[in-house]
Amino acid sequence: MVRLGWVRSPQSIGIRFGTSRAGTADVPLYTTASVDAVVPAHPEGDWEQLRAVEEGRRSPLAALRPERAPLPA
Repeated sequence: MVRLGWVRSPQSIGIRFGTSRAGTADVPLYTTASVDAVVPAHPEGDWEQLRAVEEGRRSPLAALRPERAPLPA
């Protein structure tokens, strides 16, 4: 959903692991409202099929392509 541009992270935080600064990863944070808004905003997703995907299986969303931004006039 992130790759498709359906949900965006308004902020991220750095999480340290290990004992050095080299062990820091940025973790995006999402609001529940932005995640909850995905289903009604994108009826092209077969949400029942997505909910039934078994662990380790590829998501049907992987076959969808991100929408291209319109070119400026």
